[in-house]
Amino acid sequence: MIKRISMQDNTSSIKNYFIFALLFIIMSFFIVQSFIFGILWGAVTALSVWPIYEKISGKNIFFVGKRTNNRALSFAILFCLLFLIPLLYGIYELGELYKTSSHYIATNTEHGVLNYPSWFESLPMKEKVIDFWNTNIATSTGLIEAIDRLSSGKLVLLFSSLWSQVLDRVVTTVVMIVSFYFMLKNGDIIKKNYKNVFSYWLSARGLSHIENGISSLRGTINGVVLIGVLEGILLSVPLIAGGLNSGFLIGLAAGLLGVIPLLMPFLIIPCLIYIYMMGNTLWAAIGAVDLVIVWFVFENIIKPQMISKKVKINSVIILISMIGGMQLMGPVGLFLGPSIVSMAIGMVRDFLASANPV
Repeated sequence: MIKRISMQDNTSSIKNYFIFALLFIIMSFFIVQSFIFGILWGAVTALSVWPIYEKISGKNIFFVGKRTNNRALSFAILFCLLFLIPLLYGIYELGELYKTSSHYIATNTEHGVLNYPSWFESLPMKEKVIDFWNTNIATSTGLIEAIDRLSSGKLVLLFSSLWSQVLDRVVTTVVMIVSFYFMLKNGDIIKKNYKNVFSYWLSARGLSHIENGISSLRGTINGVVLIGVLEGILLSVPLIAGGLNSGFLIGLAAGLLGVIPLLMPFLIIPCLIYIYMMGNTLWAAIGAVDLVIVWFVFENIIKPQMISKKVKINSVIILISMIGGMQLMGPVGLFLGPSIVSMAIGMVRDFLASANPV
């Protein structure tokens, strides 16, 4: 005989199951918390490129393949190349800087004394700078004394912390790429089922806010990346023309990370001073004007307005949420911040509308 379950019993069982499932979700979060930022980066990246991935998947392109696994793998490999090439270029530039420094030391050392660069003579406080150089850098004994000021314990702690940070970034990058691949591979399944899940648990109104958050996330990423690359190109031109070997890398980093307060001038101004001291006054002046235009116009006006068209909130709130999100969650918060704030504002508007019906 089949027993009929009352509505109250059914509601109670759903509530108990929800608590049971929530317990395991919280436990799972603590288990994978070391990798959570890598997973978030993979999810954010997959969400941002999903429309492009869908368009490419529908066309007969040789590197995409017909099977879902092949398409996702091909796209992940392409993403790795685009992600790793700038990183490898940065490592190459560091190697070139080491070679240049070694060459300078070899050609400018006389009787165990390393001569100071000639452009020191143009500095406004050249006597103090030259005296500091001669005391701490010019001779090997000066360097040894400077190192001796640090205890061996502090040096071990410094290198241990540095190695830990490097290893953590490598693990985060690997997790991000793996997460990115599986998000693309299962993207069709997620897309087909997430609406039903959110509609069931959060209602249709909650689903609309989720979709608004996804749209805001894509708009933020497109605005930050596209405008950031354009800013990087504009900033790097005078640096490269002025003779700075790492000009493109520095300009690109300043453009992509320009939303961090004062980071752009912090990276570019020392480079412009170096170019000026090397005698390239014209390119230093052009670079200064370029920095002012990029920093004030592109970074603080055009970028927030471009993002606000997708996020549909005030550009000042977007800028604040990007900076606040990054302070709270790290670099991934740069993209998640406006998305979360946009969803919160939409929910507040719903509450106000329900409290004051027309």
